[in-house]
Amino acid sequence: MQAPSPIATDQEILMLSSDKFRWKTTGNIDAVADLFDDELVFVHLDGHISSKREWIDELRAKRFVYHTITFREASAKVYGSTAVLVGKATFNVTMNGRRGTYNLVYTEVYTRKNDQWKLVNLHTCSAGY
Repeated sequence: MQAPSPIATDQEILMLSSDKFRWKTTGNIDAVADLFDDELVFVHLDGHISSKREWIDELRAKRFVYHTITFREASAKVYGSTAVLVGKATFNVTMNGRRGTYNLVYTEVYTRKNDQWKLVNLHTCSAGY
C-alpha cells in the first residue's frame, strides 16, 4: 500500500480543522470530542490551560458557545505522524454569558494514532488584523 502524498495529507489536516470549526458552530460536541486526543492541551487566549475533559465540559454546559467562525487563512505541514497547522480566523463567541468577537491566530498540532488524526495541542493568541 502506498503512503498518501504529503500534499494530500496537508489538505486532509486543513479540511479536518475546517470540519472542527463547523462542528463547534453547529453544536456537534461529540465530533469535537472524538477529534481531541485524551491528552489534549488547549492554551486559551488569556493563557488559561484546559484539558480535553475540561474543554468538552465547558462546551456541553454552553458556558462557551461558538456562534460563527470566519476563516481567514491557514497552512498545514505534515512531519511523519505529526501535523502542524497555523491559521487566522475571527471567532464570534459567548463566554460565560458575554458575547464578543475575537481576531485570533491559532496553532493546532495533530498526531496520527490508530490511523486517525487527533488534535493534541491547540494554542490561540490575539491578532491585530
